[in-house]
Amino acid sequence: MRKIITLTLAVLCLALQPLSAQKKEGTDNFKYYKAVEILDEGGDPAEARKLASENIKENPGHIDSYLLIAGIDRREKDFSSALRVVDQAMKNNTKKSGFSEAVLLWWKGIIYDELGDTRKAVETMQQVVKIARKEKNEHLSSMLENLAQFHYDLKEYDASDKVYHEIKKLDESSLLPEIGLARNLIAREKYDEALAILDECVKYDRDYAEIYRFRMRAYEGKKEYKKMIDAMITLYEKSDDTDYISIDCFKKDRKYAVAVIREKIASEKNNGLWRAVLATFYKESHMYAEAIPLLSDLMEEYGFDEDLLEERADCYDEMGMTELALVDINKAMELTDQRNYAYYYGRRSGIYRYAGMYKEAIEDLDKYIERYPTDAYGYYARGWCQELSGDSKGAMKDYNEGIAVDENYPYIYLMRGTLHMENGDAEKATADFETVVAKDTTVSGGSCRHYALNFLGRADEAEEWMNKIIEKDPDAPGEWYDKACLYARMGRCDDAVAALRVSFEKGYRSFPHIEHDNDMDPIRERDDFKSLIVQYKEILEAEIAKVAKNVEDDGDMVVSEIDMKKMYGGTYEIPCSVNGLPLKMIFDTGASDVTISSVEASFMLKNGYLSESDVKGKKHYMTASGDIHEGTILKLKEVKLGDAVLKNIEASVVHSQKAPLLLGQSVLEKFGTITIDNVNSKLLIKQ
Repeated sequence: MRKIITLTLAVLCLALQPLSAQKKEGTDNFKYYKAVEILDEGGDPAEARKLASENIKENPGHIDSYLLIAGIDRREKDFSSALRVVDQAMKNNTKKSGFSEAVLLWWKGIIYDELGDTRKAVETMQQVVKIARKEKNEHLSSMLENLAQFHYDLKEYDASDKVYHEIKKLDESSLLPEIGLARNLIAREKYDEALAILDECVKYDRDYAEIYRFRMRAYEGKKEYKKMIDAMITLYEKSDDTDYISIDCFKKDRKYAVAVIREKIASEKNNGLWRAVLATFYKESHMYAEAIPLLSDLMEEYGFDEDLLEERADCYDEMGMTELALVDINKAMELTDQRNYAYYYGRRSGIYRYAGMYKEAIEDLDKYIERYPTDAYGYYARGWCQELSGDSKGAMKDYNEGIAVDENYPYIYLMRGTLHMENGDAEKATADFETVVAKDTTVSGGSCRHYALNFLGRADEAEEWMNKIIEKDPDAPGEWYDKACLYARMGRCDDAVAALRVSFEKGYRSFPHIEHDNDMDPIRERDDFKSLIVQYKEILEAEIAKVAKNVEDDGDMVVSEIDMKKMYGGTYEIPCSVNGLPLKMIFDTGASDVTISSVEASFMLKNGYLSESDVKGKKHYMTASGDIHEGTILKLKEVKLGDAVLKNIEASVVHSQKAPLLLGQSVLEKFGTITIDNVNSKLLIKQ
């Protein structure tokens, strides 16, 4: 079977937390403010939590501290703890604290929703709204919005409509309730009625982005995919939010989508976003050899980018180019905020697993679990790697622990059930498979219900469910691979080979997985299976050769070696040239910008290394000591370190004769991967 692993980067959500804490008698709440600072700077949440807890001991009535801790718990997906903390805040809330009861209950309602108990969320929000009406709370409209949303989530569309009508009465100028009513109509499949409301909204505010988001969904429901794609493009243009660019929507009409994207690339001067979209579209369409050059070109032009590196790593990984995938994911880790490391440990573990490097995968998952101990994904993924490495006891331990922290993760029950089955415990296996059927009720690519149904002897239901999944995305190669696995398990070997062929035709290339996937065992010795594997491995090898040639031609792995001299304070002096003028430059990873002294700038201007057109303006510049100087902005046409070259670099002129020519982090990262060889006193640049 194709194991589904979904990673979600946890984001600290403190949206409802008041930003200003009241100073109380006996304390200035210094520890709270320090905790806020740590979180703002991407520091350790555990340290922030500790400081906030200490602040509560000093001042039990400081409600902001409770909410900060609850916010950290939400980020860690420990919603039960978050609820307890908010309850403590409510117990210690007094008139002196300055917090509304409705606001604290509001927190509880949202946490109940995050916990998956939407019914309890609705009940809580009804209390919130009742109190807020009496208080004439300024947040009443926002509270009502949450209530309408929760009713919608429960498919209680009439109740949701009623709430939106109340919001409309509070502010007749707002289009939000109209949008909400349109959304509810879309959910009822009344697409034309929804579009009529949205058309009226356009008359009042044609720049309101949400109108086009729901236009997109209405046209999708009507299966008018060209109009859906057009609405999505307009949505992005109105909002400038890349989250609205849906690759799944593009897949509904691939030919038209590619034509639209290419038109955007051709017509817009600053087309980096659309080139990135096209690259992602190719990646999601399993056209990895086409995606990689686009991603590489973007990084060559704009410098290394965390998201682009992750995209390219995915492509390399899917093609079995493990070394290059690891280079990219490691570079992404270098660029990311410290608090995102755990996410990348999870991502990198998948690359290791795919390559059969189970020890390394488990080590990364250890770090992921340490960071997110309440996320079942980590236990599921580590348990799978334990299985693949032959440690069934370790796998069972992980599956049990994963279920203990999250009882609503169907795949982990399936994994435990198959392990019980292999251990000869049919009763426990059956119980787990029945749990999967009970919990996995949504038709999606992440579903595993069909496997559980088959293990329970309900083959017809299993095939029906599998067909529903494929119907949602008939071009998804992974779903066809799942179908091949299901047929193989059923003993329908001809059908299994046929489904496998379709998966390869649509882009499936996970040959290392096929080699260890016991679902393939019933067809593994068939001649048609073997010939199919040989045929598409040859195709993959040709694709890899194409990508490898591009990497070689681009000089992507060429290393420049530059002698350097270590200076006092831990910085390094390195030879360089600026616009052809040989200079000495300070290499400083702690600085952010490029600076040049007024003496050097004047010399360059007088001797033709700079022209008046290179002078771009002025900005304020602050040194490490805190002194602020006014600096002229110059465009340096060429900065060269060894064989590595960057064009059109912005630099600040510092009006001090003692100021060094300083190369900061904003430029360093654009050169490529920077390594310091302290033994030989060399700077290594890998581009």
